[in-house]
Amino acid sequence: MTITPLVVIIAFLIAAVIATVAAIFLVRSYSMKHKPVEYPFDEFTKLDLREKSDRFVGRNVTSRVIESSRKR
Repeated sequence: MTITPLVVIIAFLIAAVIATVAAIFLVRSYSMKHKPVEYPFDEFTKLDLREKSDRFVGRNVTSRVIESSRKR
């Protein structure tokens, strides 16, 4: 059997249809559902904050002004 231009075009169209269907299936199956998750935090978590302070153990906090590279 010889490969004619018609056979190539038909094979390309079949491959394009299969690729399009596969892409649509993957996008739809892995897309987010845009539905917020309702999780009962009060039932499953325990948090008791008794102090309102920050403790930095062995670390220094510094700040620095970054000069602009534009000439004034």
